[in-house]
Amino acid sequence: MIILTLENFEREILESEKPCIVSFKSDGCHLCLALTRMLFGLKKRYGNKFKFGVVDIGTAPEIFEVFDIDGVPTMFLFEAGDGIEIPYPRNPSPSTGYSEEYLTKYFEVFLNDE
Repeated sequence: MIILTLENFEREILESEKPCIVSFKSDGCHLCLALTRMLFGLKKRYGNKFKFGVVDIGTAPEIFEVFDIDGVPTMFLFEAGDGIEIPYPRNPSPSTGYSEEYLTKYFEVFLNDE
């Protein structure tokens, strides 16, 4: 999982040849912490298809402003420099917000549409 900052975001995400999954988080958010742990597992499964990164509001608040992030956790999928927000689930997981099942389905639909 790449720790993203204002200095490396363009190089790591916007210029990436692979699609990228970016999680926006805060260290004070219990959903974010659990989601980050879950994303490490998804990275093992999908690391050959996606690049995974994380932006922390405490260390990179400028990126939150650029993408007009209202709250955390928030996730985006970037491809060829364009980002789309992964919709927050209607029935969020009480421990992570985005469930593993929800994200897996989202990733699979994206990969099958390519």
